[in-house]
Amino acid sequence: MFVLNQNYLSKKEGFYYSCPWIEHGLVFFPSKITMCCLCGCEPSKHIIVQDNFDGDNFNIERIFKNKNKFRYFHKKGKIHTNCMNCPFLKLEAWDERNYIDSLYISHWLPCNAKCTYCYSNKHPDDFSKKSYKIFDIIKKMFESGILKRNSKILFGGGEPALLDEFENIISFFINNGFQNIRVHSSGIKYIPCLERGLTENKIHIVVSVDSGSREVYKKIKNVDCYDIVRQNIKQYAKFKTSSGIANVSAKYIIIPGVNDSISEVDNWLMANKEDCLSYTILDIEENWYLDNKDNVPQHIYDLLNYTKQRSIEMGTKFELYERIERLLY
Repeated sequence: MFVLNQNYLSKKEGFYYSCPWIEHGLVFFPSKITMCCLCGCEPSKHIIVQDNFDGDNFNIERIFKNKNKFRYFHKKGKIHTNCMNCPFLKLEAWDERNYIDSLYISHWLPCNAKCTYCYSNKHPDDFSKKSYKIFDIIKKMFESGILKRNSKILFGGGEPALLDEFENIISFFINNGFQNIRVHSSGIKYIPCLERGLTENKIHIVVSVDSGSREVYKKIKNVDCYDIVRQNIKQYAKFKTSSGIANVSAKYIIIPGVNDSISEVDNWLMANKEDCLSYTILDIEENWYLDNKDNVPQHIYDLLNYTKQRSIEMGTKFELYERIERLLY
């Protein structure tokens, strides 16, 4: 439902409030296609553009029809209730042509870890859904000019190393000149097909380690694979770009009450340094964030600022994922 909101009325000709995902984004989830994947937003607020999707009934015209509907109302200051107060909404002179330049691939759920914060804990029924094929859809979107070569490509979902089509999809993107591919992985199973993309500066792999010790890792992941994961991270880091950058990150998802201590973060940072990583990436556990975003304890802010300062001192690039970025800035 679209509701008039004075805060989103534009006074500039040709400008209106929207976001990159509404304009040119597409997300493949189990059994559905949505317009966005806003982290920290309840799944019920995703803008579904095609439900009961099984891979065989892809309808790009219907998707663009929905996007054009959003443009029509947002130009009038009428914002969809699911988008209200979204931090990604901004006033711009948007390109209203119909194409996709942000693609989030998250349509499968099998994984080799059992993280305490996993989506599956609250939505076990989704694991009964069979993953659909997506490679031909991607290929057709690209060949028809709908999916742009400069697109941001994100892999979420379960563990990509367990996705049947993953190697074919990665090879297709690399062979066709895509330069901005981010793969989220548990790191438990090494993925050789990423090596070329890492070297050519086309792929960034993000491994959620979430700990600086074997004991805490096992408590969060419910598998005893800390040493294997760190070894795989070190192996990925060997495939540097021509400028000497290792496009692999050991992400740390802060879970208050579990791994939110300076000592654990320090151990994680030192392991990253020993593995010659170039990035420090932080996130915060989604369910905790949704319950506590308006009442965050001071020690969490202190931990964020401490980690940022240590990252600067170590000479690594500091990055925050969306949920935690809203806490620090």
